[in-house]
Amino acid sequence: MTRVAVVGGGVSGLACAHRLRTLLGPAAEIVVLEQRDRLGGVLRTVDLAGAPFDVGAEAFLARRPEVPALLTEIGLADALTHPTAATATIRAGGRTVGLPRGTLMGVPGRDADLGGVLSDAGRAAVAAEPSTPLDWDPGTDVALGALLRRRFGPEVVDRIADPLLGGVYAGRVDRLGLRATVPALAAALDAGAGSLTEAASTGMAASGQRSGTL
Repeated sequence: MTRVAVVGGGVSGLACAHRLRTLLGPAAEIVVLEQRDRLGGVLRTVDLAGAPFDVGAEAFLARRPEVPALLTEIGLADALTHPTAATATIRAGGRTVGLPRGTLMGVPGRDADLGGVLSDAGRAAVAAEPSTPLDWDPGTDVALGALLRRRFGPEVVDRIADPLLGGVYAGRVDRLGLRATVPALAAALDAGAGSLTEAASTGMAASGQRSGTL
């Protein structure tokens, strides 16, 4: 009999165990090892003022097919809860503002509206990015956080990309790969975009995202 141990009962470990079950069949013994007293990792529901509140990644991108396909496969498609009309906000620099428009998953495009989110120095760094020579080898992959810090400075990462993508992917942006996280950005860079700003604008256009919207 095949026996497999999966270390970690977070979303990645559980997805791994599920995939192993489909590959190895019902006869295999699959053991998930988790040090905490619950499964789910950073995904959990807490009590906030007497009401249940989801923390961690509480949503996914409906335009990507992977999660809807997985939910259908494991029989949870009917349990989906669609978001309300409430808009997301960012707390940055002592102010609460809406998510900046004109960005591709937190990466500023040409028409990004970053007022109230970044400092003057942060906005200047974003404005200067298109004129900074870009060294990109098509087909390669990098950590998204390191790339954004190098091109835009730290504020774009700390105030926009990390909070946004950390919620979507349940991970820190410095450990998320560009291709898995924002594939449209990688595709635009591979196609010859001269800057991240240009690549973000191209990615928004390719996905049908209007300039000025998330």
